[in-house]
Amino acid sequence: MVALLTLPTEILCGIANHADDEALLNMRLSCKSLCEASARPFGTTYLTNRHHVPSEHSIQALVDIVMHPIFGSYVKSITITAMYLLPEKIHGDAASQYLAHSNGFRVPGIGIDKAFINSREYIRMMKQIFNKIRKLQNPVHIKICDDTEYGFGWTQMVDDPPRMYDHCYAEVLDRTLVAAIRADCDVRSLELSMHHYDFESLHDILEDLLSPTRQSLKLTIHCDRKHSRKLYSPYTCIYDQAEGSLELIGCDVYELARAKEDSTIKRTLAFLLKQNVTKLVLMNCHLCSAKRFRVLLSWGIGTLKTVCMTSFRPCRTPADAREHWSGIINVLSGHSGLESVVIEDLLAPRYWSLFHLPRDTQRYEVSGHHVAEQLRTLATIMATEPVGSQI
Repeated sequence: MVALLTLPTEILCGIANHADDEALLNMRLSCKSLCEASARPFGTTYLTNRHHVPSEHSIQALVDIVMHPIFGSYVKSITITAMYLLPEKIHGDAASQYLAHSNGFRVPGIGIDKAFINSREYIRMMKQIFNKIRKLQNPVHIKICDDTEYGFGWTQMVDDPPRMYDHCYAEVLDRTLVAAIRADCDVRSLELSMHHYDFESLHDILEDLLSPTRQSLKLTIHCDRKHSRKLYSPYTCIYDQAEGSLELIGCDVYELARAKEDSTIKRTLAFLLKQNVTKLVLMNCHLCSAKRFRVLLSWGIGTLKTVCMTSFRPCRTPADAREHWSGIINVLSGHSGLESVVIEDLLAPRYWSLFHLPRDTQRYEVSGHHVAEQLRTLATIMATEPVGSQI
């Protein structure tokens, strides 16, 4: 140990940078010199991405970390698990409801008024955290997650004594982001789940976060499927304000186009599409018919310049696929202002035959001043020249 401590500080820091997580913790417990040498890798490993629950014990720990003179600067991402404890005493009809809750039935709103998340103390502590992050000039990523992910303080919250819990997604989303906005914190990235909030609870917050006076925001929304519907895999929407792009990954355009006017998904996407979106990316999406595709484009993409379709396969029979895609290309040809359409990374080489292109094609792009004319020509070829049965 003595020989090790005689090494220059740069060498000790290099050793710490190559240590695994367990060795890193041991270094911090061994002596002052190794503790100081391991400060940076320890901070980047354990403190950069913090995951907490909305309990006083957990949030106070986050305050202590951010306020630390050395480790506070490492905090770059904050995740809050949207859970709160149910009341300890159960009486009357509430008992059967809580019993049902333990079998998967959600009991909304019971005891939420007295939960820590609804206290002034929660907003005060979170504002203190975001104020410190702002003073450190750190951009921050905020994520509000559901019960599939827990965080620091989860065990203390539910096991001492054993307690039941319920979701409080809207409350955590609202209180956390309000605290960040009041602290004027540089929120660069926000991640949340679609089916856990009402659009009204998010609209005003997004207006503030997407304001031209703030730094550009990257918004990621995860959309889980309802188990009762036979649809495709869960999809994700990513809006990048800096690039002016909206990326839909694994979505079903048929479902989106048929969404009710007041549905959360339609109101959210319509709001994002009106934020000067110049690039629309459809990755591994089920585009369905040209009629439904036209409905999606009518939601407010007035400044669209680029459409990129990637990783898809034609649906149904060859004849249906031909009509399907010639219709979609024709819809795009009628969109004013479009400067580029890119089709790439098809799931199988043989699908390029649908566009009458060689199977070794990797990327097909139509761009320039005559993009509308080129797309209409392509749509005509696809509609009039049948594709072989191999599709």
